[in-house]
Amino acid sequence: MHKILFTILIALLSLPGCAPKALLEESHAVQAQETHKAQQQPRVYHNARFEYRIAPHDRIQVTVYNHPELSTQTLNKDGVLVDSSGITHLPLINAVRIGGLTQPQAAHRVQERYGKYLKKSSVQLEVLNKRAFVAGEVKRPGVVKLPNEQTALLQAITEVGGFTDTADKSRIFLIRKSGRGSRVAIIDLTNPTSLSHATMMIRPNDILYVTPSKMKSVALPAASIFKLVADALLPFVRYQDLTN
Repeated sequence: MHKILFTILIALLSLPGCAPKALLEESHAVQAQETHKAQQQPRVYHNARFEYRIAPHDRIQVTVYNHPELSTQTLNKDGVLVDSSGITHLPLINAVRIGGLTQPQAAHRVQERYGKYLKKSSVQLEVLNKRAFVAGEVKRPGVVKLPNEQTALLQAITEVGGFTDTADKSRIFLIRKSGRGSRVAIIDLTNPTSLSHATMMIRPNDILYVTPSKMKSVALPAASIFKLVADALLPFVRYQDLTN
């Protein structure tokens, strides 16, 4: 079974748009597991420190304490847009480049700009549209909002109603964007380390796909499996978002 999953994973990673690196940063290399089968241990996912970085087309909310008239809530409750160049436009200070910054870094930059005009300025900045996608054998496939930047895998599954009766809990695909490509991991919630997998943190723009138990991976080429994930997500995300 592990050999089949390994073959599928390697094929997925060789697809256009998939990074040619093994798994996520948090996982042990699958190649090493296959090479050392005698000492093989189930993969353990380590929840590394993570801070979301602002991307083009994000929507942000800026609160300027002591100056509520400058807070974006007064302009648009849905926040203000970060354009394709990573620039947003705010009252009084106009264009500010915040793309690629963490939320605290962006708040500091905006506060510095306001400091040129205001005697006392304290700024809080938050990205409003952080979310992940869950598709496949769950009861309510769709978008999971991530107001706290990340959430545990099982919490994300709970948000969409939990697994269906036909879910294969030993083969959950996690697709995570990495630069211009994607990294893919196969999560098994049925092995002895299920607890560590269940508490693995899901990050903004991650995609979880729960496979059906009746789907025989050996009968499907890797490209078909990747297309299956894309088709399942069509109501929620464009196909090109999976490969950009």
